[in-house]
Amino acid sequence: MVGTKRRLPAEERKTKTLARVTRVFARKGFAGTTSAELARAAGVSEALLYKLFGSKRRLYQAMIQHKLETAGWGEFPVNVSPETSEQVFFAGMAEAIFAKVEADPDFVRLLIYSDLQGSEFAELFHEARGSSVLAAVSDYLRGRLESGALRDVDPDLAGLSFLCMVWQYAIGTKVFKSKGLPEISDALVIETMVSIFVRGLQV
Repeated sequence: MVGTKRRLPAEERKTKTLARVTRVFARKGFAGTTSAELARAAGVSEALLYKLFGSKRRLYQAMIQHKLETAGWGEFPVNVSPETSEQVFFAGMAEAIFAKVEADPDFVRLLIYSDLQGSEFAELFHEARGSSVLAAVSDYLRGRLESGALRDVDPDLAGLSFLCMVWQYAIGTKVFKSKGLPEISDALVIETMVSIFVRGLQV
C-alpha cells in the first residue's frame, strides 16, 4: 500500500538503534546519558528501547559488542611471516591503529569513558582486541629474539610500549584534536616512531 511505512524486523531495528545511540554515549559516557536522550537519538520511545534491550546497561553492552563484531576491531591487522622485517611489521601495525581510530573516534571515546568509569564493558574490547594484538606482537618479537635479530629485551614489555605509544598519539590527534601536537603527516609520524623503536631493539 502506497505511503505505508515498512515495519523493521527486530534485529534490523536493534542494529539501527545501536548506530544512532553511539554518538550520544560518546559525548557523555554511560553514567551521564539518560534513557530519554538515547530514545530521542534512536527515534523510538523509551518503552520500545527497553523492549529491545532490557536496560540502558544492556544497550551499552550490545553497542560495544556490535562494534567489535562488525568493525573489525578484534582482528589482527598485520600478516606476519618469519621473514617480515621489524620496519614492515611495526609500520603496518601503526598504520592500522591510526586508521581504526580515525575511522571511528566515537567508539574510542566510548572505550575511554568505560575505562574512566570503571565499566566492565571496556574489558570486552581489551579481551577481544587488546590482549590478542599484544600477544601477537609479543610472539613476533619473541621469534625475532630467538633468531638473534634483536637485543635481549622483554618481548611483552617492548610490545606494550610500542602499542601504547602509537595508540596514545592516535587518540590525541584524531579523537581529542590536541592543539599542542605539531601538524605532521601520519606517514612521517609513523616512520619516526618505527625508526626510533626498531633502532632501540637492534643488536
